[in-house]
Amino acid sequence: MHMTKITLLLSSVLALIFVWLAFQVIKQRKKHKVSIGDGGVNALSMAIRAHGNFAEYVPVLLILLGCAELNGAHPLLMILFAVLILLGRMFHAYAFLGGKEHFKPRVMGMKLTLYTLIGLSVYNIGLFFWNSR
Repeated sequence: MHMTKITLLLSSVLALIFVWLAFQVIKQRKKHKVSIGDGGVNALSMAIRAHGNFAEYVPVLLILLGCAELNGAHPLLMILFAVLILLGRMFHAYAFLGGKEHFKPRVMGMKLTLYTLIGLSVYNIGLFFWNSR
């Protein structure tokens, strides 16, 4: 049985961040008494998008990370990918929830996320061909 220890740890940490982001949305909904949509409240809109963006990118990243780990990726490379995913998602969330939109951390977060997504995709394609020999 092959263990995916790095994916296991990262997915657990990311799940906790996901829950924390959900609580940020709930907090803003209570504060501004908005049950549906964003009610035109910028802080709520930002919290919703931070949570939504996280939900949009993290599953694909974790699938790619788990596939790489299951197919024999080097543990140090796995740790590097995991750290990049975590940093990218944290920079992005901070940019939305830091009181006002912070453009530089948002850009950094998306760069880290997208470059890691591309890197994992290319690496997995390489693993596919390497392991198919």
